[in-house]
Amino acid sequence: MISREDKFPAAKRYNVADVQVSREATAVKPAVVANMIKKASNPVLITGGVLLKEPKLVEIVVKFYEKGIPIIATAGSSKPLIEKGVRPIFKTYTLHQITQFLLDGDFRINGKKVDLAVFLGFLPYYLSRMLSALKHFSDIRTITIDEFYHPHASFSFTNLTKDKELYYSMLEEVVSKL
Repeated sequence: MISREDKFPAAKRYNVADVQVSREATAVKPAVVANMIKKASNPVLITGGVLLKEPKLVEIVVKFYEKGIPIIATAGSSKPLIEKGVRPIFKTYTLHQITQFLLDGDFRINGKKVDLAVFLGFLPYYLSRMLSALKHFSDIRTITIDEFYHPHASFSFTNLTKDKELYYSMLEEVVSKL
């Protein structure tokens, strides 16, 4: 009988966490985000509950909507968007449920498969696992345009928590270049 030590020798053991993050998000500038959204065949903007605390983010999402980007609002973020005239594709689902839709190979929006998911308005610990699932189990590219860097996304803004005005100006730049 083969022992556990023979099967998994100590010399080959390493930190399991190192295996999980095979590639980290590439930090991107607003112009790059805008170009990626323009080149995507079916992009979607997914919004989170931080919009309830930051009305400026709601205004920015409205501008995305006016540029023709489909919006998927989590249940927490749908109310202020609907009040501003945005008609989200979904408005009663949680981020977990939306992620399950995106992981389904047959899921379509406007008859086409989603190829780029942009996330805005999420707390890092809440979004991290959903991004990890999308990274490992789908071919959808993900971009986070939150004020926090998300290593599990394909692309992310860097940490911008010290300067809110810089963060908002970066979001405005993304919208203006669409």
